[in-house]
Amino acid sequence: MNVVLFVAGLAVVTYLLRLAGVSTAARDTGDGRRSRFTALLPVTLLAAVVALQAAPGGRPVAHLVVAAAVAGVAARRLGFLPAMLLGTAAGALVTLGGLL
Repeated sequence: MNVVLFVAGLAVVTYLLRLAGVSTAARDTGDGRRSRFTALLPVTLLAAVVALQAAPGGRPVAHLVVAAAVAGVAARRLGFLPAMLLGTAAGALVTLGGLL
């Protein structure tokens, strides 16, 4: 039941963040700070969820650490979606190969 409430809460927060982005874009005043802040909110929410999953019980899980590192490095050059896809692929390869 807790998982269902957690997922429902994330859905509501994601919807509200998207709504905030649309409403901010509609009344753009030329101040780039507000639009950058609103654009980064979903990314920070995703990072918080991943951080909680990456270290259950205080010990980081190897394939998630590798995935986060690859995604972080890829995000410097690529967009958000390609970085997440590369991170997912790296984590899957580490898990399948039993490298760590």
